[in-house]
Amino acid sequence: MRYWKSLAFCRDNLQFEQWRPMSLDNFSQSLDCTRRNAQLLIKRLIKERFLEWQPGVGRGNLPNAKLLKCPNERLEQQAFRLLEEGKVAQALLLVKDSHRDNFLENYLAQFQPKDASKHILKIPFYRGTHCLDPVLITRRTEIHLASYLYANLLTINTDHLDIQADLAHSWKLIGHTLEITLRKGLKFQDGSPLLAQDIKAHFERLMSSDAGCKVLFAFIDDVVVIDDLSIHFVSHSMPSLLPKLLAHSAMGITKAIKGEIVGTGPFCLEEQTEWRTLMTINPHYHGFRPWIDGIEIWNIGDKAKNFDLNSHVVHGSHIREGHASGFRAQNQWEEGCVYATFNVNRNGWMAKRAHRAVLQEVLSHMGAPHSQQCEALAVASGMMSSPESLKLSALDLITEHIRSLPMPEAPLSVVTYQLATHIETARLVVESLEKLGIDAKLTVHEYPVFDQLSTLSQADVIICGEVFGEDTEMSWLGWLFNTSALTACLTDKEQHWIKQKCTQAMAQPKLATRLKQFEKIEKILIRKGIYQPLFHVEQDLNISNTVTAPALLANGWIDFNQVVMK
Repeated sequence: MRYWKSLAFCRDNLQFEQWRPMSLDNFSQSLDCTRRNAQLLIKRLIKERFLEWQPGVGRGNLPNAKLLKCPNERLEQQAFRLLEEGKVAQALLLVKDSHRDNFLENYLAQFQPKDASKHILKIPFYRGTHCLDPVLITRRTEIHLASYLYANLLTINTDHLDIQADLAHSWKLIGHTLEITLRKGLKFQDGSPLLAQDIKAHFERLMSSDAGCKVLFAFIDDVVVIDDLSIHFVSHSMPSLLPKLLAHSAMGITKAIKGEIVGTGPFCLEEQTEWRTLMTINPHYHGFRPWIDGIEIWNIGDKAKNFDLNSHVVHGSHIREGHASGFRAQNQWEEGCVYATFNVNRNGWMAKRAHRAVLQEVLSHMGAPHSQQCEALAVASGMMSSPESLKLSALDLITEHIRSLPMPEAPLSVVTYQLATHIETARLVVESLEKLGIDAKLTVHEYPVFDQLSTLSQADVIICGEVFGEDTEMSWLGWLFNTSALTACLTDKEQHWIKQKCTQAMAQPKLATRLKQFEKIEKILIRKGIYQPLFHVEQDLNISNTVTAPALLANGWIDFNQVVMK
């Protein structure tokens, strides 16, 4: 890749047949290589007749260089090859800024439907999509996409927050048993029939997997197939949770065939690569057909703002200055928050409550990150708290107190994952600790490595985030039971305590009472020095004027089933 970067550097910094001073140090620094490697690259460019080079004569005189032929065609050919390998960010490094829109349009044109009447919703994104198997998904974007690939027996109406039948024709909860009657004529996306035995097979696949959400579904004690169209779910400890469990994303019904996952939702997963995800209409879907014919998500990495004019739905940070006029912004404060967890299972310094209280004090006085990469933030005192104005750093108020306390014997390990707001928050945590004399080191993991307990168990401080959905009750249960960043920091005794408290909460007849119980659990986790809420995030999605779409959902996305393209 350094060869291609060197060719692009020469194109951007030299002129055709005109001598210009060229610093070998600048050349090597731009390629992030040694002077020796830079000299080897220059020799290659000279040999290939792209470059002519004159060494500097006399002390302090720079060498001179000039282009002998234009490298644009060769660079763009290499950029196309890199795109085909899914290396979007590397490809765009080789293309001039002024040419990037046309370059992307020309390349992506080959993927557009041959039928011009097809309406494909195009979305640039900062990363590739991860696993879309509903059993294994943990990230909100993948959960949202999967909701269009896999249908549930029951679903939650986002307007009224009541339970509705989907694959189920009808349902009723009698005592400890939820009785489901399926619709007639249901089919998987491959046209094969969907029967009660398939529902049980999906549940068994879920429970035999490594999915973290299995903890929630362990409340289901039995699944009984009555006949092809009837199936019963039994829970002795928490029967009231059964309808919501069947509406959970992990119960989006699938069939596994030779390693391939076949779905039941309004769209089929036609293609998923590192940099492109394409979903197209499912001809066998049992419900109303969406208006659009497909959804296309591109992994443009940190170059997403080079793609806004070719898109219909763009996150605010990806809109280039001067281009927002073609979009209408939709903003809201998301429920949930960016937070820190403190690993009580780490031996030594972290095991003491007083030491974790020190960390909470530091995080409460560190202020907020101010990088342009961050989303808009507000102070959070809990998952469901009202956003409060950001505070300036006030570390000087606690400096004397912190420095009088015992310090860790080894640097504290602070970990997070590749999301800009979380990275900048974690950097601020490390900087604040070091200002107070507490050594710390930051590690940024990719997904799904970050989400593994084996990774998080080695961390002292974890910076993560949780976004609550329309169903606040299930969001609480999902966070308390199914979040690796929290689970990794709990002892077995505390995990048992959470299960006990949640079971008691769910036994309450009124929703408001149950929600207050969950907030009490959260406050106790703060008092124990296990968890600290930090910031609320403002969701910012921009919709092209060529698209009509509903308001934002709680997860920051829109309902693709309601989109109409003008």
